[in-house]
Amino acid sequence: MPKKKGSAKGKKGKGKKKSLKSGEVPEIWVKNLMKTYERNCKNVNTIMVPNLRKLMKNLMKTYERNCKNVNTIMVPNLRKLMKDCIENNQMLVKIIVEPVPMVTKDDPQVQVEPLISAIRQERYTYLKDLHVWDMPLTHENMAAIALLLEKGFYPIRLLELMDCLIEPYSLDRLAKSFGFCSTLTTIVLDYNEFGDEGCKCLCQGLLNNETILSVSMCYCCLEESSGKMLGNVVANSTVRELYLDGNDLLCEGAMELIKLCVNKAETEEYERAEAKRQKEELEAEAALKEKEGRFGTAMSAGSGDEKPTSAGSKPGSAKGKKKKKGKKKKKKEPPAPPAVGPWIHKLHLADNGIDCYGKGGQFAPLVCMRLFKSLVTHSDCLKELDLEDNHIGDLGGKLILDALTERKEAGLPGMKLKTTTRMNADTFSAIVKLATGLKKKKKKGKGKKKKKK
Repeated sequence: MPKKKGSAKGKKGKGKKKSLKSGEVPEIWVKNLMKTYERNCKNVNTIMVPNLRKLMKNLMKTYERNCKNVNTIMVPNLRKLMKDCIENNQMLVKIIVEPVPMVTKDDPQVQVEPLISAIRQERYTYLKDLHVWDMPLTHENMAAIALLLEKGFYPIRLLELMDCLIEPYSLDRLAKSFGFCSTLTTIVLDYNEFGDEGCKCLCQGLLNNETILSVSMCYCCLEESSGKMLGNVVANSTVRELYLDGNDLLCEGAMELIKLCVNKAETEEYERAEAKRQKEELEAEAALKEKEGRFGTAMSAGSGDEKPTSAGSKPGSAKGKKKKKGKKKKKKEPPAPPAVGPWIHKLHLADNGIDCYGKGGQFAPLVCMRLFKSLVTHSDCLKELDLEDNHIGDLGGKLILDALTERKEAGLPGMKLKTTTRMNADTFSAIVKLATGLKKKKKKGKGKKKKKK
């Protein structure tokens, strides 16, 4: 008997199909899906979503290798954070670099440059906040940070270099990179004693940038000349928040800082008053015309004259009602770039020697407080003003109180204000009541809880 075709042959090479567990997907499906996703990304000129776990592993390995090459150690907290990101498949957005306590002089120390080099080598473009605390930064370290900003595709929005012994020439190198970074919004340089020379270098860089909104230089040994330079920066850049506590601007430097802002605030107050007057005149004219129109219609109704209607015409038959079209949803537009001009939103000048012991003598704080009074009274964008630990005296406190009262009567938004306690107690308590900031809106739908019996 002839054997049936395919009865014996063909059975040998065939393996058993692997049985899939419940919820398991075949490997070929995953491969096809990845190929299709990659092809679609190429068609629309976009990139694929990266494997965050793999990216963080590569960054950590490169950072560790760079540290070994220069005989330094990794930041312990940063190493732990990287491991957590690898385990949880998350991206690292905020990096804090701080020193490790030394036991002996020969112990290796933490350095910034290996980390910056690792970020650039791996093209890690998810870093947004970079903090360096209590570490001396050399010119080479500052140049490495500047090169990171100059690349343009690292979206760093906050740069904090606190107590890093930064020299003016190193700050000049960093400031030159501000013009190339379109994401940087906040700079913190507290406790670096670079003085007026360093402030001059920083101001030149700020004038070339269009995104920086907040600058902090607390306890940086700034003197009177820095006030004029910073006033020019506020007037000709997007900077609207200044934190300058613990410097020596004195009354003269503070006045130079806010002079242009005061002039702009007074001009805007005049424009608001003029617009209000014109609006009231237009409303009065419209009310008068409406009154005259009513009198004319009453006279015509009394005469009994009516217009003849055309033959065959019926009221409401000439024009049919138009169908209402559905409203189209408005697309959300990207936020507008920050405005350039002499507007200050937050100004902190605590402990800056604004008192009668400077060059201006007894009348200096009084003249200075008159300028601050005009700023508080007329500026609708001012949100915070800190004058704590400055001996402005009773007359200065009275001027600040009058400014807050006039601001409230004019209907301008509330603001926070701090002053020294070295003044009349009644004046100080009145200032505290008026300068509490914006009032919080009460949440709806929450009634009082019933007392338990």
